[in-house]
Amino acid sequence: MIIDGHSHVTLPVEAHIKDMDAAGIDKTILFSTSFHPEMAKNAQEVKVAMAYLGDLLAGKKGSMIEAREQSITELVAAIKQYPARYLGFGAVPPGLDYDTTMAYVDRNIKKNQLSGLGEFTPGSGQIQLLENIFKASSEFGNLPIWIHAFFPLEIQDIREIAAYARQYPHSPIILGHLGGCNWLETMDLVKELPNLYLDTSAYYSTFVLGIVINELPEKCIFGVDRPFGDLVLSQEAILKVAKTPAIAAAVLGGNIMRLLDVEQL
Repeated sequence: MIIDGHSHVTLPVEAHIKDMDAAGIDKTILFSTSFHPEMAKNAQEVKVAMAYLGDLLAGKKGSMIEAREQSITELVAAIKQYPARYLGFGAVPPGLDYDTTMAYVDRNIKKNQLSGLGEFTPGSGQIQLLENIFKASSEFGNLPIWIHAFFPLEIQDIREIAAYARQYPHSPIILGHLGGCNWLETMDLVKELPNLYLDTSAYYSTFVLGIVINELPEKCIFGVDRPFGDLVLSQEAILKVAKTPAIAAAVLGGNIMRLLDVEQL
């Protein structure tokens, strides 16, 4: 099976399924989103969409809880429309107190039978805001946690995530985008810690992609990050740089199948 381990709800949903069919993608791990830059008709509209995202993350668009719950409603609707093709990870506002976090995860993640928590996009120096997310993962059966690890995170932030991975060794933690500019140090941390994994979307360069997946073929998970990545091009990059068909197969589906206990189609 080929599984896109990280893409966001894009509209219309039917177009995503059509593109998955054309690219030979069997399943997608779908993530919630609070904005839809794929609907923009030009660069100016993309700027408006990205500004909205910035305001949302800065708390200028009202309750983060309300916005996250609305995005999960959209996510769950897409999964119910194509249950054989989608699994889901749900967004959780960081920085909430323990009780509020647990209630949120129970209400939005557990009751909707979502497979994980994320995507989380903390700023540099803000990793401590995820502490109750790690506690929630542990409380709810070690749900996987997906954390954006490109800019603005620095290597110290990634080391702090690794420290939480040591503290919660049964919670799988997926670091997005191979760690971005910090890919070398991130690769070593993932090699050291059994519960740390790497997502391949928005990789730093094809050279980096090849080095990392061939060094850690059992710890890398294919991701597209739609609408920012292309299903066909992302898959072709893995096939191009993988040294063996076995490595490509592990990255393109085998690893995430084992991690989420996905059944073979």
